[in-house]
Amino acid sequence: MSKVLVTGGAGNIGSFIVDQLIELGHQVVVIDNFYNGKFRNVADHLANNRIDLETADIGSYEMVKYVFDKYKPEYVSHQASLMIMDSNKFPHKAIETNITGTFNIIQACNEFGVKKLTYGSSSSVYGNPRYIPVDENHPFDQQNLYGATKVAKEALMHSWAYSHNVPYVGFRYFNIYSERQGIGAFYTQVFQKWIHGINDGQEIVMYGDGEQTMDLVHSYDAAKANILAMFNDNVKNEHFNIGSGQETKVKDLLALIEKMLGKKALVKHVESDPHLVRRRCASIEKAKKMLGFEPTISVEEGTKRYIDYLLKGKI
Repeated sequence: MSKVLVTGGAGNIGSFIVDQLIELGHQVVVIDNFYNGKFRNVADHLANNRIDLETADIGSYEMVKYVFDKYKPEYVSHQASLMIMDSNKFPHKAIETNITGTFNIIQACNEFGVKKLTYGSSSSVYGNPRYIPVDENHPFDQQNLYGATKVAKEALMHSWAYSHNVPYVGFRYFNIYSERQGIGAFYTQVFQKWIHGINDGQEIVMYGDGEQTMDLVHSYDAAKANILAMFNDNVKNEHFNIGSGQETKVKDLLALIEKMLGKKALVKHVESDPHLVRRRCASIEKAKKMLGFEPTISVEEGTKRYIDYLLKGKI
């Protein structure tokens, strides 16, 4: 049994990592400032004394060092991040959290002798893909601040973490979704907006023709990738794509939600932003080969979970 610190541990991916670590019998410490994280995602664990929780902001090295000194974790999973929508609204906070915060975590891992650090990057580093499926050798071409901060995170890992002998594994998440997510993500926020809107008979918005695609991967599977890498001594200083390896058209996702709700949507079509990525599809062969990673939750199952969670007591 090891002691593992999870930053953003009340968030969309972090809370699933917490669940899986507890199932494996590890001691878990959660850091979250609850800007994106939800208390309900860890409430049961806290009530049953299965985790230690520190409300802290990773942008402050004083706070980070305090938590590391108090708990002395052996492993760290760094998932805390400001998402795309919030990064656009609050660019200075995005820099502070995504870049400075990551530097603080690396520095603390070095100072306290952490055995391995896993962390979340993003497919946003690739920008508009030049080929499909996108593999890890695809050039970086980020098109927004959020993507730029993720490139900077990776650069910090390549330089500072590597030079200070902090073994790391990074994950370029594609279109992560789950019933626990907020609406800070740009693409997958349609789940919440569409499910509520269709169920309540309200008009929903679809950008463009609906032919644009996402590579949807459930947060449970993203969490599983972190667990697979964390305790694998043969894998370090690597980056992996984490997706399903399949494209889902936006219009097909809408049809699936309509079918599961048994209701037709009132759709308002809005011109699509030409700067937005039109296709997403990951090559996950590297993660399969080196980590044994296989996504397990289909879009159909994940959507049903989402609907059941959001509309519990309403339908």
